[in-house]
Amino acid sequence: MKNLRTFLLSSILLFSLNGVVLSQETIPDVNVVSLTDTLNGAVGEIERDVIGNLFVADFGEKVWKISPWGDVSVFSNQMYGSSGNTLDPQGNLFQAQFYGNTITKINRYTREVSEVAHEGLFGPVGLTFKNKDLYICNCANNTIAKMGPDQKVVEFAKSPLLNCPNGITVGFDGNLYVVNFSNPNIVKINPEGEATLFAKLPASTGGHIIQHRGNFYITSFADHKIFKVSADAKVTHFAGTGETGVKNGEALQSQFINPNGIAAGTGKLFVNDKIPGSNGRQQTVVRQINFTEYYDLIKRVSASGDLKAVKETHEAYKNHRAYKNDHTEGTLNRIGYELLNSRQMDTAIGVFLINTEAYPNSFNTWDSLAEAYLLKGDKKKAKANYQKSLKLNPNNANAKEKLKSL
Repeated sequence: MKNLRTFLLSSILLFSLNGVVLSQETIPDVNVVSLTDTLNGAVGEIERDVIGNLFVADFGEKVWKISPWGDVSVFSNQMYGSSGNTLDPQGNLFQAQFYGNTITKINRYTREVSEVAHEGLFGPVGLTFKNKDLYICNCANNTIAKMGPDQKVVEFAKSPLLNCPNGITVGFDGNLYVVNFSNPNIVKINPEGEATLFAKLPASTGGHIIQHRGNFYITSFADHKIFKVSADAKVTHFAGTGETGVKNGEALQSQFINPNGIAAGTGKLFVNDKIPGSNGRQQTVVRQINFTEYYDLIKRVSASGDLKAVKETHEAYKNHRAYKNDHTEGTLNRIGYELLNSRQMDTAIGVFLINTEAYPNSFNTWDSLAEAYLLKGDKKKAKANYQKSLKLNPNNANAKEKLKSL
């Protein structure tokens, strides 16, 4: 497919920049390309498997399958309002049927369709697995349902904050995060089923939500935009002008029509939205949004051991308009420990120091820095940084234990 080949070439050019320090001006802007030609149907959810296949529901009878090479086929045509979907650990697709009030399972290999639930469902849309339980957005009665391995459906959460819950995902912290179709609420639901307001989109409605490497990406169906929300609930306008159209290019200049489903891969999002149909038919297209991954960027630069380059690249990323609200603490901490594990002590310490400068009020950044100094054998600096960590969090058991031995 021409659009896919064009993107693959641009990806090769981008990732050939290994070791180059990128300024704010040279970190590539987020950009949008069309991944598919026209698909007949409306917009349901998109799911992506670990191989790179996309499963695209059309809110009608079909689920499309798009291979990593851009080949499009009908995965199933036995649906009744195919809306939200998700994959189990074996790669089987669980598909909500909005009009049929059922959840079906589509076998990955045989494409055999079997019904797994029909009771306790009221306009089911978004689906997500957490452990062995399937969580279901019941749009029509404003609840979240849970289906266990025994396929029994029970009400899990109900709250005035839910208003046609539409999209759902498991967050970085293990809680559920839900977006509504009828208002801009992003709702956090804890393991006990208690709902609290996490954030609000600067829009009239939501669509679907995906959690990817610590950030949430959310479609706004009625406002024709894509938003990014960081772990600390900061909202960034990520793509789409809000004007309707099918326009590719730089993300904030791009245009969508009712973007709905959303899935993520490394350095890219996949969104389905409408295009003007002929003779009143609904037609859609899958768009790909390409962006720079903080982890990949810092990981490449830190491999050289040049801490000045790491810091400059970190600051350039954080100053870029598309990434300025990103909460990078956890990612930078992860890179630091990966460097420790590969015995690159000085580079690891430098990365942890950058993290303490970026997040000076986080006890965890100082705790990690202290651990790195301790592993290097610098007990004096280890002790000083454990003390800083303990001052920020007097309940830090690890720091207490380490300080006893120091």
